[in-house]
Amino acid sequence: MKKKKRTSLKWKLISIMLMYWVLPFLVIIGTIGTYMLTSQESSQMERLISQVELNTKICVERIQGVIADSRQANYDRILYDQYKKYKRGEVGKSVLDNSIQTYLDSQYSQKKNNSIAVFMLADEPLTNKTTSYNFSTGGSFAQITTFFNKDAEEVLAYAETLDTAVGFFQQDGRLYIVRNMMDSKFVPWGILVNRINVDYCFETLLKFQEDFNVRVNLNQVPIIETGDDSAWNNVPELVFERKASYMFHKDRAYTYHKVKDSDFQLSLVLNAKKSDLFTPLYGYIYVVLLMVLLLLPMLLLFLWLSRKYLSRPVDQMMAGAKEIEGGNLGYQLAGDTGSLEFEYLRESFNHMSERLKYQFDHIYEEELALRDAKIMALQSHINPHFMNNTLEIINWEARLSGNEKVSKMISSLSTLMDAAIDRKKMPVVPLSEEMIYVNAYLYITSERLGKRLVIQKELPEDIMKIKVPRLIMQPIIENAIEHGVVPMGSGCVRIQGRREEEYLYLDIINDGEFTKEDEERVARLLAPDYDTSKESSGNMGIANVNQRLRILYDESCGLSIRKLGEMQVISTLTILVSD
Repeated sequence: MKKKKRTSLKWKLISIMLMYWVLPFLVIIGTIGTYMLTSQESSQMERLISQVELNTKICVERIQGVIADSRQANYDRILYDQYKKYKRGEVGKSVLDNSIQTYLDSQYSQKKNNSIAVFMLADEPLTNKTTSYNFSTGGSFAQITTFFNKDAEEVLAYAETLDTAVGFFQQDGRLYIVRNMMDSKFVPWGILVNRINVDYCFETLLKFQEDFNVRVNLNQVPIIETGDDSAWNNVPELVFERKASYMFHKDRAYTYHKVKDSDFQLSLVLNAKKSDLFTPLYGYIYVVLLMVLLLLPMLLLFLWLSRKYLSRPVDQMMAGAKEIEGGNLGYQLAGDTGSLEFEYLRESFNHMSERLKYQFDHIYEEELALRDAKIMALQSHINPHFMNNTLEIINWEARLSGNEKVSKMISSLSTLMDAAIDRKKMPVVPLSEEMIYVNAYLYITSERLGKRLVIQKELPEDIMKIKVPRLIMQPIIENAIEHGVVPMGSGCVRIQGRREEEYLYLDIINDGEFTKEDEERVARLLAPDYDTSKESSGNMGIANVNQRLRILYDESCGLSIRKLGEMQVISTLTILVSD
């Protein structure tokens, strides 16, 4: 049967609006604009005052947010604690700089109210400085350069006058918030400077410039002033009160408002020609009544069309949703909806309803239970042979050597035990933390094998923050050592990493043979449908790793093991990166 051709609902509504609503509405607006009454001036100004108070309130809240962000650096004490360690010689200058850089990036590089952040130590501030910028708000290296070339010296001089208060500094349209970082004796040890994103913080006030000349002062310092000089000549004396006010002076209308906060004072003045704001409107009521009478038939027609093409299809879908809510899974909508969009929605609804019934009957509960069980079982796996070997080594080292080496081995073992127990319940950790567990394992294993084991690491710094599953590398490295290096008597294990597009690849390359039997065993262990419950514990490591990656990410991730050259084997972990 040939399908009935349907017109898009969008075009139906557009054509209806053009024919029956837009043209009459334009006539009404044009008539009102031509015949505005002078008596409407006060009511329009009152509406403007309400809008001024609302927009000013939003602006004040954003400035308060800037102040709160500046103060947070003191409240956190992260920078101060690191600075005290630096002054006591516990950490070096590079560690202090890295801590400050990390803090600036985490606190300010994503804030809409901030474009650049600069932190300077009170000792030689122009030399001991750390910077950060927010690219999304226009922050750039050029802004940082401008600050140090044009503004830094005056900002530092201004900071000396602030004591513990925050202050605002403006120069050539650049607005900064300045705060001294004080120690417990109220002696400044650093200066935090943020360049304020004026377009965001004063966004609600800048909107007025479409219809008015706008002047904004912050602590009596001009921040924004639009319009030419003639617009601000002969401005009358304005008496600012708690509420916004307005006044007419000569041929101009003025609206003004001031807000006082404990940290700042914000004032706003709008002005425009009265002739631009008001146009007398005569016969307004009669025109509106006439237009309403003309529009009533159009309204009834529009309601009828809306009922046919909107209300009825929506009612059908709501009835279907109630059926499913009542437990009637698989319920199907019938009938012609009359439009292309609702027909698509009806077919999609029927398909999803049928799919939902199938999932509840066959898949859903079983799959969730299986996934939870697999993840819990896989994450709790610890190789008992490795633990026995470790305890044996600690026992012999306690007898034959001094306490220092034993202490190191116990510390490494403790690190691995903490990682396995996962007290913080964090299934994924940065690669840098994962390497702590790897290094603990390698230290213990190196003590067991001595010079027979050589470890090489080639991990770029830019991938160390990428999140990976906890304890995902140790089983692979253990497999490489126990099945590759140990049978040969000695050998090398290389750990490499790289990021390509949305994936992180971690390679473990070891010396050793990879026989045909090994290849078949690996293929069986890494098969998607492999059941680890039927395998002895000695063979579960690589299978568990492969299944964890496939469960936590998708089928494009996992573990692969293959021969590399005559006497080398490469194991590759593929992990999906979530930025």
